[in-house]
Amino acid sequence: MTIELNIYTGQLNYSNVDCLFVFDGKELRLIFPKDKRSKNNMQWISTSPEMNESYLIGKCNENGHTLIFIIKQGDEIGCENSVLLVKIVAYIDCKDDREEIGRITFSSPEINYIHPVNQLYNYSIDEKKGVFSLTTLGNDSTTTKKQTFKVNDANIQVQFGLSKRFSKKIGEIPISLNSVMSFEFDMTKDYAFIMKLWYIAKEFIQFLCYRKNVFLPIAELFAPDEGGKQKKFATLYVLDETGDSEPETSKKGRPIKQEYISGFEGKILRDIADNRLYTRHLPNTFESRKHKDVAQFIMIITAFEWEFRRAYPDGIPKKEATIKVETNATKAIQSLIESSTGKLKKKYKSLKKLIKSDSLSNEIEKIGKDFAEVIGKFGKELYHKNKENLVYSEIGKRLAFQRNHFAHGDLDEEFIGQSLTDLLYIEYVVYVMQLRFYGIDDINIERSTNELFF
Repeated sequence: MTIELNIYTGQLNYSNVDCLFVFDGKELRLIFPKDKRSKNNMQWISTSPEMNESYLIGKCNENGHTLIFIIKQGDEIGCENSVLLVKIVAYIDCKDDREEIGRITFSSPEINYIHPVNQLYNYSIDEKKGVFSLTTLGNDSTTTKKQTFKVNDANIQVQFGLSKRFSKKIGEIPISLNSVMSFEFDMTKDYAFIMKLWYIAKEFIQFLCYRKNVFLPIAELFAPDEGGKQKKFATLYVLDETGDSEPETSKKGRPIKQEYISGFEGKILRDIADNRLYTRHLPNTFESRKHKDVAQFIMIITAFEWEFRRAYPDGIPKKEATIKVETNATKAIQSLIESSTGKLKKKYKSLKKLIKSDSLSNEIEKIGKDFAEVIGKFGKELYHKNKENLVYSEIGKRLAFQRNHFAHGDLDEEFIGQSLTDLLYIEYVVYVMQLRFYGIDDINIERSTNELFF
């Protein structure tokens, strides 16, 4: 998707001064009036070079639109011949004077596959008469049930639907159909909040596609209109949101489809909003996930341990005799902590944490037993292809040994033995753990895993 950018000029107020602005789609220049350009008036720039505002609102000379420039608060302000240079994160082009937003809608090639657009219409061709007919399904069939999650104590409703555009202009596509994902909320002009919703939407799509190169350069903004309908009145343009989004990967059915997580969208989005869903291990591209390095190893293992703690907040269930031994050991080392000082005391504290902690090897064995029904066949297929056996105790030992290998500085060494196969398998396991955590049934977890990885 390309964005047509022009040079915009207009007026806005900054620091209680009416300025002329010039915006080229990347950088905002603020030009102060001549009577405000003296050294005394501009002295604050040298003492306060940071942007104190999170957004600036201007009126565009060229089309009369309101432009809302979203800025990262605290960013350094440049100055060149009394002209301020302000970095822009995004901007909103409002066709009218409305400033409050009640809905934001996203579209992308990935969303067209997550909520398959080709299932939302019917068509027929009468070759004798040369007639082509296309009929979209009704709203009940093209729109998913709303799910709710919270962001900053605000209720957000998420929904997938169909966007229909028609044009009679020569040179434009007469009919355009796209799947969209919408967030609906109480009216607001908190533009930092709007940007947070954008980041949440992007991470959600990345999670469903298992890759980071997902781009949402444009989002449409709505406000309530007559008859209770939502009317588009503005467009959000996010800067530096370009790159190769691997549309061919989407065509192969790689994203998890919305129908597989139906009813659980809100739970997943809630955890993304609260930074509780681990996604740092996602590869930059679908192709790059085939090539593992030390950084990816660490991230994937960290993702596994993060999800294990969510699945077993109290750790692996233990026998009463084991609990008694651990309790006595804790008391013994606590007395050593209290009677020690300095580095020795710190060392005892570190040892205390290890008493009740579960080893990576034991965690993997536990997951292998409790998740066998849904992950077992994927594991057997993977290890069979590599002429290896699926033995969870051995997987745990190999990965723990590999982690120690890297921890001791052997970063230039290749993966030891079968641990590369183990790492590939743990990627599948992490996704299974995440999806089951939200209550998704095993059949849909299997479908999702199969489409993402096989």
